[in-house]
Amino acid sequence: MKIKYLFLFFILLNTSLYAQVKIGDNPSSIHSNSILELESIDKALVISRMSDTQMNAIIPLRGALIFNTDQNCVFIYDGTSWRSLCNTGAGINVTTSSTAPTANNLGDFWINNTLNNSTSIWDGTNWISIDNNPRRGNGIPNITTAPNAIAGDVYIDSTTGIIYAYDGIGWVSSNATPSANNGLLVDVTNTIQLGGVLIKPTTIETDVTNTLAITGLQNGDVIQDDIVTVNRTTGQLRKISAANLFREEVAEIIATNGQIQFTPPLVITDSRKVNIYRNGVRVDFTVVNTTTIEIEPEAVCYSGDQIRIVQFY
Repeated sequence: MKIKYLFLFFILLNTSLYAQVKIGDNPSSIHSNSILELESIDKALVISRMSDTQMNAIIPLRGALIFNTDQNCVFIYDGTSWRSLCNTGAGINVTTSSTAPTANNLGDFWINNTLNNSTSIWDGTNWISIDNNPRRGNGIPNITTAPNAIAGDVYIDSTTGIIYAYDGIGWVSSNATPSANNGLLVDVTNTIQLGGVLIKPTTIETDVTNTLAITGLQNGDVIQDDIVTVNRTTGQLRKISAANLFREEVAEIIATNGQIQFTPPLVITDSRKVNIYRNGVRVDFTVVNTTTIEIEPEAVCYSGDQIRIVQFY
């Protein structure tokens, strides 16, 4: 036993003198610039193994190495933070994991392998999705399945196929039942159509080019139908009965002998709207002024003749 301890003493003494250690195969051969060498064809070096939480709980010397069991990668401590040594081409790391990595460099990539392999890039502060439109996920979008959404982003629920759009406040489903009012309605197939109650004054403005027309109208009935009118000031549509649209006034006069001039019931504005009958026979006339008409000379009256003046307005 004493010989064993003595041998160990000489090894430590030799290590102290030369400050070089070779472990494994060919222990007598070590490079002049090596402080420690490991050599083996069937044994490996295993460094400290830690989770993300355990790794981030320690502050070691700069250059310390550990194997991160959460991210299956070797990390090095740079004196400020832990840096992944996996996929470090040009200083950019690519991590495939269900959880976002915590030690990140500007420009690092994270592929979420439990969220349809959605890809995000580290902007120095946050993970920003680079495949926003459309995003995909199982279930309705939320802050977890569709983080950092901005107005106009599109999301597809891979389970139902329903498409959502982000309006700046929340996700709006394209599968929502449409609504319509003010002269529009939604039929049983969710199609918006003309037809419904106006809920506010509504104006349709036309011009010489953009006119409004209705074709295919059927013949009406002057007894049963009303006539549509347009207010010349406001353009408002109204209706009146046909009887009120075209009215007449009738004046019946017993003529005196030789009488040829008569006064109609209304002021004359248009001679075409006046007819005169002498004893039931229509006769021609001329307009003397707006209140007087004169029948033709051949129709001069005798005492007791009946003159009937029909005036339309």
